[in-house]
Order: sequence, then structure tokens, then C-alpha cells
Amino acid sequence: MLRLNCVTPKMVVYSYPKIGAMTIVKDKSGVEHRIFVDVYTLDVVPDKPATETEIGVWSMFEMRLENGVDENLKEWDISDQLTKSIEQAATNKGVNINAAVTEENIEKLSGDATIKSTTSSNSLDVPLYAQLTSYYCVPASCQMVGKYYDITHTQDYIYNLEDGIIPYGLSDSDAKDYCRSYSGLSKRGSYIDSSFTASETTSEIDNGRPYLSFISGHCRLCRGYYYSGETLRLIINDPYPVCVGTLRLETYGSEVRHVYVRD
Repeated sequence: MLRLNCVTPKMVVYSYPKIGAMTIVKDKSGVEHRIFVDVYTLDVVPDKPATETEIGVWSMFEMRLENGVDENLKEWDISDQLTKSIEQAATNKGVNINAAVTEENIEKLSGDATIKSTTSSNSLDVPLYAQLTSYYCVPASCQMVGKYYDITHTQDYIYNLEDGIIPYGLSDSDAKDYCRSYSGLSKRGSYIDSSFTASETTSEIDNGRPYLSFISGHCRLCRGYYYSGETLRLIINDPYPVCVGTLRLETYGSEVRHVYVRD
């Protein structure tokens, strides 16, 4: 049986912009001051330089993603995509979007398919767990899906249950067996699929079933998707790096196998 050693996967990682804005001003005496503005509330944030023991204001902005700001940014992106599609539809129909809105113009745009639902997304509430060793990507991914179904198993338990041999990783077959096992998740309908389609992928999420996502040499968990126009991106709970983990938004097409977790 082929077993996987986890390696750093090569894939598209979504990068987020800065959460705040900073400017430098001088007072009447010529002393420079930094001014920070929260771009969500437009409030001025008091400056606080970083020290050896405490983060500064600028570092605080970098950490705002932990408080759910990534969801706001995703919504902004959805809105931006929709706005662009409407502007393109208006151009195609010869409608001047800077002119007053008329009933005639509304009728021109209302039948254009490009301004109908151009985006869709769905994200399941699955916790992110980092793998505890370089070869624990499968146990960590199984631990995530188990927690989603209110089953708490340690990565060591999962690894030993599937007869893991240090320092080798577990396989997709081991992941399937854990999901099906009565000592695992008792999801007897779980199976491996290597000929999936994009519609099957989104359908799995829409039916409330996160799945184990395998790329070459590595296992993650897919918890959702984001469709924009014709581009499908997957929301991935990646257990790598070791003891850290990463929440990724990657373009569909990197996966080689799925393990569907089903009753």
C-alpha cells in the first residue's frame, strides 16, 4: 500500500490586502506623527509602536484576519465581481451607466444573463487543525472532518488505528478505512473518487459534506467553494505547515483524489 510523506504543496494561495491605512503628518513644530485609519469604520486608531513584548498597531492590522475580516473581504470581492459584470452588460447594450436610470435602460439590462447570479459560495463550519508531524496530514485532515461530525479523535489515535509506521504517512485508502470504521467515523458509505467533476465537488459541499482533498503527496480538507463567473475556487483547510496549518483559497484543478465521507 502506498503511503504518503507530507511535502509542501505547490498551489495558488489567496493573499489578503492590508486592513488599515497609514499616513505621516507633521505638526507645527515639525515633529512627524503616524496616523492609522481603520478602513472598515474610518476611525482613527491611536498609534502604538511595537516592542519586544507587544505588537504595534501596524502588526495588529496584519492579525485582523483572525477576527473574521477575511469574510468581509470575500464579500467585497463578490460585490466587485457583480458590479463589473453589470458595467460590462451595460456597455454591451449601449447603456450609459453615468446617465439617469430610465425604464428603457432597465429593460435592456434585465434580460442580460451576465448580471444574473455570477457568483456563489458555500463554506461549512469545519475547524482547522495543523498536522503535528511531517507525516500526519491524513490524520489531521481526518481529525477535522471528525470534529465536524462531533467525533473527537487525536491524530495519534487515527494514525495508530490505521497501523501507521513511523515515519511514513497514511494513504487515501487508510483515510477511507478510518471514515468507514466503527472505531473511526462509522460513515459506511465513504469512498475514494479519482474521476470527480466540478459540479460533483460543489454538490458535496452544498449537501453539507466536507471531504478529504488529495493532491500529489499531500492530504487536506475541503470545507467550501467560491464560484466567480466561470472560475471555481476551493476553500481548503490545509494542515501544513506542521503545528501551524493554513486556510487556503485555491483555484480548482490541483486535486487528484477525493475521499467522500458519507453515511
